[in-house]
Amino acid sequence: EGSFCKVKKCEDMEKINYLEGLKNPNPTIPTKLLYDDLGGVLFEAITKLPEYKVTRDEYELLDKEKEMIVNELPSNACMIDLGAGSCQKAAYIIPQLKPIRYIPVDLASDFFSHSVSKLKNKFRELEIKSIEADFSTDFNTGMVKDIQGENFKSEPTVYFFPGSTIGNFRPDIGINFLRNLNADFILIGVDLVKPLDDLMGAYNDSLGVTSAFNKNILLHFNRLAKTNFDIRFWRHDVRFNVRESRIEMHLVATSDQKVASPQGSIFFKKGKSIHTENSYKYTVQGFTELLEEAGFDNLKSFVTPTERYALFTGSK
Repeated sequence: EGSFCKVKKCEDMEKINYLEGLKNPNPTIPTKLLYDDLGGVLFEAITKLPEYKVTRDEYELLDKEKEMIVNELPSNACMIDLGAGSCQKAAYIIPQLKPIRYIPVDLASDFFSHSVSKLKNKFRELEIKSIEADFSTDFNTGMVKDIQGENFKSEPTVYFFPGSTIGNFRPDIGINFLRNLNADFILIGVDLVKPLDDLMGAYNDSLGVTSAFNKNILLHFNRLAKTNFDIRFWRHDVRFNVRESRIEMHLVATSDQKVASPQGSIFFKKGKSIHTENSYKYTVQGFTELLEEAGFDNLKSFVTPTERYALFTGSK
C-alpha cells in the first residue's frame, strides 16, 4: 500500500474510535482534541486568568529555585519538551539549563508551528527541531534518537514536562508513560491538592474562558468526525471526584438532541454529559511515590510557599 493510503486508513480508524467513545454509556471525547489552533489560544488565555494559578506558581518556582533545579540536571543535554504548546516555559529555563539541543513535541497546529518559529528566532545558536505528534500515543524515544543521530549515546536526555500535564493521565497510565520515556533526567511539574474552592475556580473562571475552551472541543470534533454538534445546547460543567482526587471537565446537554455522524445519528437526552478531561491532583509524597514506581531516583521536590504546586527533578 502507498503511504497516503496507510495514513488515510489510520485517520479513518481514529475517527471511528472517536465516534465509539460518544456511544459509550458514559460518553467521552479525547482530551487532546481540546488543543486545536483556537484551543491553544484559549488555553494560553486561561493561564493568565486570576483564578488559574498553576502557570504563575510554576514560573515562580522556575525563577526562585532555578539554580537548585539546574544543579540537578546536566548541561549540554538534549531537552525534550512534552506538550510544548507556546514553548514559553522552555524559553524561561533554556538560558539556565543551556541544552545543546531542544526538541519541542506537540500536536500539529499553526499555533505550535508559530511558537517554535518564535523560539528559533530567540535562540539562534540552539539546535531546535520539533516533533508534531500526540506525545501520549504517537511519540516514542526513537524519534529523539533519530534527531540526535550519532550523538544519542553521549548526549544525556532531559525530559521537560511542565504545566501538570501529567495530571491528565490516570496514575497507573502515567507511571507506564514515564517509565517508557527512557529519560536520563526529568523536570516535571504537578498541581497539588488544595482547598476545593481554589480547585473549582481554576476550571470555572468568572470570564467563561474555560467554558469556551471546553465547548470548542465540539467544534474541533465536528471538523474531524463530520458531526454537527451545536455548542449552544451544551453547558460547561466542572466536578471534583474526591475518591480519585481529580477535577473532571464535562459538557452537559441542555436539551434532548440528535447529533448527525457518518455512522448514523447519536442521541443525547437533556442532562447527559460528555467527559472531556481529567486533571489529577497529588500530594508531594504521593507524586514522589509515583516517580519512584516509574523508575526515577535522586528525586528532589521544589514546592511553592503556598503548597499549591511542585516541580520535581529525577534521574534514571
